[in-house]
Amino acid sequence: MSDFAGMEDLLQDFLQEAHDLLSDVDNKLVDLEKMPDDRGLLNDIFRGFHTVKGGAGFLNATELVTLCHLTENLFDKLRNGELHLSPELMDLIMAATKSVRDMFGELSSGVQPLPAPADLLQALEAILKGEAVAAAAPAVAVEAAAQVPAGDGEPDWDALHASVSGQPPVATGEVITRAEVAAAASTAVAEKPAGASYGRRSADRPTASNGGGRRVEERARENTIRVDTSRLDQVLNLSGEIGLTKNRLTSLRADILAGKNDSETLHALDQAVSQLDLLVSDLQNSVMKTRMQPIGRLFQKYPRIARDLARQLGKDVELVLAGEETEVDKTMIEDLADPLIHLIRNAVDHGVEGPAERAASGKSAKSLVRLEARQEGDHIVLIVADDGRGMSAERIRAKAVEKGLITEEEANTLDDRQSFNLILLPGFSTKTEISDVSGRGVGMDVVKTNIQKLNGSIEIRSEPGKGSVFLISLPLTLAILPVLLVLLGDQPFALPLSLVREILPIERDKVQEVGGKSTLVVRGEILPVVSLARLLGWPQERYPEYGVLMQTAERSFILGVDSFAGRDDAVIKSLEDFRPRGVAGVTTLSNGQIVLILDMKELLADGGQHMEGAGRIPALDFV
Repeated sequence: MSDFAGMEDLLQDFLQEAHDLLSDVDNKLVDLEKMPDDRGLLNDIFRGFHTVKGGAGFLNATELVTLCHLTENLFDKLRNGELHLSPELMDLIMAATKSVRDMFGELSSGVQPLPAPADLLQALEAILKGEAVAAAAPAVAVEAAAQVPAGDGEPDWDALHASVSGQPPVATGEVITRAEVAAAASTAVAEKPAGASYGRRSADRPTASNGGGRRVEERARENTIRVDTSRLDQVLNLSGEIGLTKNRLTSLRADILAGKNDSETLHALDQAVSQLDLLVSDLQNSVMKTRMQPIGRLFQKYPRIARDLARQLGKDVELVLAGEETEVDKTMIEDLADPLIHLIRNAVDHGVEGPAERAASGKSAKSLVRLEARQEGDHIVLIVADDGRGMSAERIRAKAVEKGLITEEEANTLDDRQSFNLILLPGFSTKTEISDVSGRGVGMDVVKTNIQKLNGSIEIRSEPGKGSVFLISLPLTLAILPVLLVLLGDQPFALPLSLVREILPIERDKVQEVGGKSTLVVRGEILPVVSLARLLGWPQERYPEYGVLMQTAERSFILGVDSFAGRDDAVIKSLEDFRPRGVAGVTTLSNGQIVLILDMKELLADGGQHMEGAGRIPALDFV
């Protein structure tokens, strides 16, 4: 039975508020490390721990109160000038915030948290008594490692960068499993020898084992959302106006049924219908806005992750945030957490160079990693950029050929943009040398998959010696999807507009066969042509007259269709009980017709299954 029977709502409110507060504290700690004498930051952090302690006390979470009290006292001494902030002391403080977060995970599982690691408490008590902090080992980015699910391995980043820097790859450590990383403490202090870390808890409860509580907390928060009261007021006002308009329509209906059909009555009906249309449109927009959340709530966890990882690797890295006020669909924010963590960790671990290599290249000692969000039309663009080594397109192509992902002939047709996209392929990874930082994390193919699930795309740019940029483009909201309506005969299908680059005619005499595949040359780029009818396994009644130039994360191609039915904003309805492969969902057009929204990734993956029964006209080949 839960230790918080009857207090579940209060507990969830505390966890949500305290989690956001602790994330803000983490960010302020990163800033404090740069400005150790900033009294404003010291006071803010002190108040943060004090607030968490108060809520924990109300829930009788004694061990959490104890840890927050010790940390609060430490900051009281810092702001009073009795202590001076050193890197070793900051490591200890970071370890304390990590332990507080572990306790949140146990609380979310419905049990009282166990005591913090004994050596952590002893170190805090020793410092409060005036004892010095011993030299500490670099902090381990435990939170980042615990949040990234296991994947198929990492791209061979070190080998790719080595061809640019001229230095051989270096193994950064041995394999550490997720459970070990999640349970590991972040620094060594006090009497601990250099390189040691705080001990794990000796009697973890089964319900709160090694990071499990944290995932439970996240799952619990997925069903809640914070909405500004002004937005709810707007929805309420619009609902009231729609009610009044409905009453007006009911009255006009009664008049018309009674035989009153003069021009004045019909004009009033037309006005009421137009008013209802306008109000419903405004209501839809207002309801959609209630799903929108500032992406800064996601960004705020990353400075701490970057700081811990950089310190472990002996690098001086600053994570610069921009566009934190940009609003994104709430469900999208949750699904972006793991991909962004992975990209930031890769930038810090493999993208930016160490101090010696940067000095040899004439670069500043401090590396910059930029995380930015901005709205462009009906899309959100996220940017993860670094000023590090950059990547070699030639080296990537060679690696892909070596692993059998592409042929030598295919490699020769790829430009730099297409070459960089090769790192997103599932097989583009290595398991021969695994780093304790990123050896068992999400692979780049999983990053790509998560972005595609959000109907988004990812583009990679890199220049040797100058750094790499990852650009993620996402729809503004997942509730409404802009689509292009294409026709096969009289049957319409919807394609996500985010994948469409342009529309062009298919002139049969210009279709050429290259490597056994039908292709078209578009502005010097050789693109494969894919028949939608063949992808669907339909008889191909006639040769496609038009092509839709589409771009997914790893390839560009031309989709052959018969005609077009225009553009629409589709309200997506999922198919829960029965979803055919290649179908992302359905939508209803204004004329009431139900249209399938196609999942191009699945269709392309299954395309080879429909090579037989192509129809009377010679069919186009598949990618």
